[in-house]
Amino acid sequence: MNAEREKGAIAAFEAAMEVGIDFYDHADIYGGGTCEEVFSKCLAAVPGVREKIYIATKGGICNGFYNLSAPYLNECIERSLRRMNIDYIDLYQLHRPDPLTHPAETAGALDAAIKGGKIRAAGVSNYYPEQVRALQQYLEAPLVSNQISLSLGRLNPIYEGLESGNGSFGDGTLDQCLALNMVPLAYSPLRSLPVRDDADKDGDDDKRKVLRAKLQDVADLYSATPVQIALAWLMAHPAQIVPLVGSANPAHIREGAGAAKVKLSREDWYALWTAAWGHRVP
Repeated sequence: MNAEREKGAIAAFEAAMEVGIDFYDHADIYGGGTCEEVFSKCLAAVPGVREKIYIATKGGICNGFYNLSAPYLNECIERSLRRMNIDYIDLYQLHRPDPLTHPAETAGALDAAIKGGKIRAAGVSNYYPEQVRALQQYLEAPLVSNQISLSLGRLNPIYEGLESGNGSFGDGTLDQCLALNMVPLAYSPLRSLPVRDDADKDGDDDKRKVLRAKLQDVADLYSATPVQIALAWLMAHPAQIVPLVGSANPAHIREGAGAAKVKLSREDWYALWTAAWGHRVP
């Protein structure tokens, strides 16, 4: 990463700190490892910040395949520690399920890393409920998170079996998070949503037009922006969803942080849900 982009990353980190954001999500494949390396420079730029924040990262994706075997997982953890120049990782997540590794082997590697002080907690990413259950069966430590694609544009984790408006069925992920006290980390919480003025409106179909209008109506009602409403909608769920806003733009970071101040009514939450779903509540 060049010096200018590095400077921008530090500015984004400082902006996030200013608005009280203390959770930072990474993965060893982001930027081919350079994102973790640059984050070490962010940490160095703000002395004493390490103990005030929660650092998460992920591993297990190789070039064209997944690998959650114990030897590879150990390598992933060690590399992430070196890149970020830290002594421990607060939350280490398995990036994708690996069908060729028995969950007992993966669980053993995670438990050993926790006992060795290299990671403090373990979680998963892109896991469906039965995959979580299979891993937890062999893991001594509790799985504390599941990082999933979740937004008003992707509602599947909210349902179980019920058709979710886009030709697919719900997977019950949020129900499992509630049952097992796992935190859902929502990545891409704004992807493809009509939340910014500069978004192309000409390509809107009828459903997208309805959602755009509803987001704006609710935003006006709460003196907020559509971005903040879309994020507040997630955070209103009792599973205590944490939206992961991936932005290096300080203005967007500050805007996203403002969503924490928006408390949607039950009526407005359901109005957004049905607008995104494309169906009335049965």
